[in-house]
Amino acid sequence: MKNKLYFYRLIIAVSFCFIVYLLFVGIKNNKIGFFYNAQYASNIEPLKDSEIGNDVLNLQETFVTVAKRIKPAVVNISTVQMLDYPQYDFYFGDPLEEFFGDFFGDEKPRKKQRKYKAEGGGTGVIIDPDGYVLTNEHVIHGADEIKVTAVIDNNEKTFTGKVIGKDSRTDLAIVKINSSSRLPAAPLGDSGKIRVGEWVIAIGSPFGLEQTVTSGIISALRQSIRIEDKEYRDFIQTDAAINRGNSGGPLCNIRGEIIGINTAIYAPTGVFSGIGFAIPINRAKEILDDLIHKGKVVRGWLGVEIIPVDPAIKKQFNLKNMEGALVNNVLRNSPAQKAGVKRGDCIIEFNKRKIVKPADLQASVSETNPKKTVPVKIIRNGNELNLELTIGEMPDEAGDETSIKQDSPEAAGVTWLGITVNKLSGSLMQKYKIPEDETGVVVTGIDSKGRGYDIGINEGDLIKSINNIETKTIETFNKATKKVNLSDGIVFDIVRNGKPVYLSYSGK
Repeated sequence: MKNKLYFYRLIIAVSFCFIVYLLFVGIKNNKIGFFYNAQYASNIEPLKDSEIGNDVLNLQETFVTVAKRIKPAVVNISTVQMLDYPQYDFYFGDPLEEFFGDFFGDEKPRKKQRKYKAEGGGTGVIIDPDGYVLTNEHVIHGADEIKVTAVIDNNEKTFTGKVIGKDSRTDLAIVKINSSSRLPAAPLGDSGKIRVGEWVIAIGSPFGLEQTVTSGIISALRQSIRIEDKEYRDFIQTDAAINRGNSGGPLCNIRGEIIGINTAIYAPTGVFSGIGFAIPINRAKEILDDLIHKGKVVRGWLGVEIIPVDPAIKKQFNLKNMEGALVNNVLRNSPAQKAGVKRGDCIIEFNKRKIVKPADLQASVSETNPKKTVPVKIIRNGNELNLELTIGEMPDEAGDETSIKQDSPEAAGVTWLGITVNKLSGSLMQKYKIPEDETGVVVTGIDSKGRGYDIGINEGDLIKSINNIETKTIETFNKATKKVNLSDGIVFDIVRNGKPVYLSYSGK
């Protein structure tokens, strides 16, 4: 029995020693999975610098250097806006409600005004060591409190910010912060020299993640873009990731110069979708002095409403080509009216600049200082005329006019292209608020499937002429419509809500 027990113990001891030996060999040769170290076991060698190439390594180092230099000038902006909202205190009654109700009446909800904090924010970039921060106007719009957080010498510091200038037209603003020491300021580049395909770096605070760096290229240079019912011009489009919170942050070139201010993303899902936009820094440089010293941008003002030239307008107004800006309306007592500009004039040159489209005129006028007298060249009745015009200052309430199509019920009268018109009567003039001294036929119905709807005719419009043929009566309206050839185009001269408007259609 003892020999048998001794034999078992010997087997166990030998087995244990064998296992220890296997473990030792496995550890030594890195073959045991439990102790396996992938770093030493890999048989694929990483690329050497000579295999990567100096160009790629230098580019990578450039990105690192740009991020390191610019990040200290990029700040996070947090805002608080105090908003009012109504709150009602309700009385639900008690066992004595009926008794006391006879004496005091029914208890009703009582309305009270409560306040709550609406928090928001974005990004900004320090452009001057004295603490001037450039950001988007929509980032600080309506803010009652502004906190600016910067990372200086690896230390996070928070400052109280104050808006000293803003401009909703360009969506730019300047926030001032006070520091006991001079702050790191980013250099401003020249966005006029950028090219599609160039590398760019975006820095910001997407979703509150401060000091986030992304990269991409310049995808396109857009002449205009509409954001939240506002149209902006000269935008940089990039595929560098720009998400919520990046607004107001810098877009840098490979030299570490600010070439744009990130301002909007195209993201139906609410996150980056490969398309981001930035305001060219040259647009910001044009207005920085006004924002810092005046608090607003002082722009030139002409006082006209303009529309583009299409084939129908070209033919009816006897123009040589489809270039220029057609004057749709001249505002009373405006610089344009004082200079002799009339409705129907086509402005082809402003201050010796050629005007190809309405945006050219808008840009030229806004960049001209008020009180400056400039030459203006127009075409009137097929003839070129030269005028001298003194620019005014754009009023705060001045803005673009927009037309909105709407469905209208049909009414009795003459119908053409889905447009039903009637002669003016006292009741129609009162219904559509048409002045007594106006003449023409009034639109009392519009078929949403007709050509007139596509052109933009609305119920209540007063049609004064079609292709320069007056339509004072139903008879003259019928004569004018019979002379219309859709392939040549149509130009309507109408009055809408008291304002004269040209509506044109080109096509079959």
